[in-house]
Amino acid sequence: MSDLKPVKYIRGRSCALLLEVFGWAMIALGLALAVKLLLQGLQILALLPALSAASAGLFALLAAHAARALFDLAQDTRAIRLGQKTTPANTGAKPAATHTPGMRAEPSLRRPAPQ
Repeated sequence: MSDLKPVKYIRGRSCALLLEVFGWAMIALGLALAVKLLLQGLQILALLPALSAASAGLFALLAAHAARALFDLAQDTRAIRLGQKTTPANTGAKPAATHTPGMRAEPSLRRPAPQ
């Protein structure tokens, strides 16, 4: 498999990084605002915007990590599929993944051989 050029999903990973940075910024902003409001002696209801900003940051972090995991899974699955060069046993089918100039695996829909 050393002849395969790895696909790194650079645009998707950079969007996930930006989302993660945005999430950490929202968490920091929300917590700083909550501490400021608590030191001023405001009521608990006044903390609602600050806590919602912090929770939005947590959800942004969750989305960024899920996106990064998805890209890792896609890259690993692609490497596995392109590494399969053998034909299935007892069928005259061609290999499941064929190499194309664009380094993408063509989808294969295997059906059982008629008997």
